[in-house]
Amino acid sequence: MSLEPAEVQFEPDLLGFGYKGRHTNIYADVRTQATSGDVLDATMELRAIPVAYHWDYGDGTSRTTYEPGEPLSDYDGTGEEINKMDFKTPTSHVYEETGIFEVTVTTEFIGQYRFDGGEWTGIPGSISVESSPGEADIWTQNSRWVSGACESRDQWGCNGPVQFDPSTDRPPKIYQDQYDENGRWLGPID
Repeated sequence: MSLEPAEVQFEPDLLGFGYKGRHTNIYADVRTQATSGDVLDATMELRAIPVAYHWDYGDGTSRTTYEPGEPLSDYDGTGEEINKMDFKTPTSHVYEETGIFEVTVTTEFIGQYRFDGGEWTGIPGSISVESSPGEADIWTQNSRWVSGACESRDQWGCNGPVQFDPSTDRPPKIYQDQYDENGRWLGPID
């Protein structure tokens, strides 16, 4: 039985974008995998069940979780809106530096088998399968308070969006449609 690795996923709205010092929700898209076939006049079924997730966050830190995580809902159990840019989950991670980090998850599977629809029997041991990397794009946030509306980009606090040098940097994926190929800001695209 060939096992499909988990896929590293981030909040769908954020595409891996996050802020330094805040929780970035990362989760594994994985499921139980099964196959079946005929063996000596009986139908044998095999299944591999994910049971542990060994995370490498790409910044020198790692940890193991026993659930894959999931995307955040819009509201918590009390009806309050969830801040997806900083909400702690069992699989979230706080980056202490800015940068682009390759995140991998190695999923540990246990196996079971059964014949002709009978009881499942465990297979001793486990197998681990590493994912392809996902990309966390971590930035720092910088804001300024001003006393009124900006009249000119030369005023303090009114210098507008960041311009990128495409040879050395790029806008985060969630904002790429707002920049041209030369790193100049175009504005939100409706």
